[in-house]
Amino acid sequence: MNRWFQPFDRRTTVLATIALTIVGTSFVIPVGHPLIARAETLRSTPPSLSIADNRSIAGLATHLRKIGAKMYGAYWCPHCSQQKELFGAAFRSIDYVECDPGGANARPDLCKSAKITGYPTWEIKGKLYPGTQSLEDLAKLSGYSGSSNF
Repeated sequence: MNRWFQPFDRRTTVLATIALTIVGTSFVIPVGHPLIARAETLRSTPPSLSIADNRSIAGLATHLRKIGAKMYGAYWCPHCSQQKELFGAAFRSIDYVECDPGGANARPDLCKSAKITGYPTWEIKGKLYPGTQSLEDLAKLSGYSGSSNF
């Protein structure tokens, strides 16, 4: 009979359990270890976006700001939240106008003078585009000629 298939006696079982416990605990990675920080970063990054995608989105956001494009919205608007999520961190570059007086940095007078009737509404080159716009559509409407790897 092969020695690997022989039944263990009680002493062998106890020693094997102790050995596995010692080996198992030696592989615990403490909180704050660089590997944990790296894992957290990877978990918080959307898996569908590559570095090229992020650069393209950031390029579009910068372009929209350069040409004076604005997004009008309200803090409570779910479609505005979806529009912001399309840009991710690059949304910081977008000229966002809060229309609800209860929102942070609200500019309802600007919304009224622009005749905004729904949210979100984009103002690009003097024209209004109501509703959530895809990044591809915003690129087209604004004349963006950079990388469109959205």
